[in-house]
Amino acid sequence: MARPTRLYICSDLHAAERAWRKLLNATVANTYRADAVLLAGDLTGKAIVPILRVDGRFEAELLGSHRVARDEKELAALEREIADVGYYSYITTADDAARVAVDPAARADLFHRLIVERLESWLRLANERLANCPVPVYLMPGNDDDFAIDPVLDRDGWVTINANEKVLEIPGGLQLASMGWSSPTPWQTPRELPEEEFLDRLSALTGPIRDFRRAVIMTHVPPYDSGLDTAPLLDASLRPTISAGDLLRGPVGSTGVRTAIERFKPLLGAHGHIHESGGETRIGSTLCVNAGSEANHGILRGYLVDVGPDAIERWLRVEG
Repeated sequence: MARPTRLYICSDLHAAERAWRKLLNATVANTYRADAVLLAGDLTGKAIVPILRVDGRFEAELLGSHRVARDEKELAALEREIADVGYYSYITTADDAARVAVDPAARADLFHRLIVERLESWLRLANERLANCPVPVYLMPGNDDDFAIDPVLDRDGWVTINANEKVLEIPGGLQLASMGWSSPTPWQTPRELPEEEFLDRLSALTGPIRDFRRAVIMTHVPPYDSGLDTAPLLDASLRPTISAGDLLRGPVGSTGVRTAIERFKPLLGAHGHIHESGGETRIGSTLCVNAGSEANHGILRGYLVDVGPDAIERWLRVEG
């Protein structure tokens, strides 16, 4: 009997260097015996940490702690520590850091430069590590990812495949339809769509799918009220809502994604976006998974899904 096709699904690395290296290492070493890797969005980080030159040494504030590097070796270690939690660093002076802090245009230019540099370095490393690896890696941006990274993802020569807003043939005779946008969030992130438009675009995207029973729909945002989208509910000031001393939680996923899954009944839904709601559920006949994310802690979470000739045979949440 033929071995099932194994998909490894993860999401929300958010520029965390250690998590990206773990993903490449697991792929090269064939740790999970996967036939394809799917990365469901949010590749970039959200914070910049200036490293200040001060009297011949380097100083930075990281996660509430004052860090000091006294030489180039310690500086490299500090830069790696910052990158491992998904932040971006740059070496500067106190005066220049203060200037950037009050100049929105300068901050935006710096942020765009740093996210592009990090993603380019990731994809170059993938080219080095995966050059002779038969396992394809399909990735896409998520709602937090600025459009500045799109030309990088689409650049010729990468071994990784930008799956965003495409229908692709993947191992096992499966088709993958991917969409990295989300429904509206309180933070007005770069890639958000109203629910009706989201559903229309997702429905149009799936047009080339031959057989939804052999299709994977990868959307960054999970389906609404699926248990994969449970997060703290926020008040008008974007603070968590508390009642009787308890943090209130509720569904924050996409009704458009849920409607599409209910309408088209794909074999598998691969999602991310809500880090704390890792797990799996069924919507009708469709298995939906969200691996969750603790990439900023150096933990790589994922799902293994074994697809047989007629159905999904097994699935398992893993971490490393």
